[in-house]
Amino acid sequence: METLLALFGAKWCCVFASGCGGLTNGLVHTWTGWKTEAKNLGLAVVVGWVAAEFAIPALMETFEFGPYTALGIAFMIGYSGIRLLPHLEKRIFKKLDKVIDDVGKVAADATLGSDDDEEDKEKK
Repeated sequence: METLLALFGAKWCCVFASGCGGLTNGLVHTWTGWKTEAKNLGLAVVVGWVAAEFAIPALMETFEFGPYTALGIAFMIGYSGIRLLPHLEKRIFKKLDKVIDDVGKVAADATLGSDDDEEDKEKK
């Protein structure tokens, strides 16, 4: 592991560890086909890259973790991240839909309010 860390750096090793976690997730759970498993593996690598760029360095600095702990965190992110992404995606889209609907209602109310003002001016 020291050699990989020295050759590729901690971030790329975290991406690799996350990919290994995604691969492990695919191997221990029900087989869903090559396309789905390849998509999940690619998604694990992308999630690992994002985590290696943003989340893991912050955790390492805050809790003073070493590079080996960071690799373990990346593996767990790759393993569990694939299972959590659909749930997170649903929650995010649900909140976005609610915000968009609220903005639409406010815009509709503002538009209706301006029509009422114009009608009041015409009556006077």
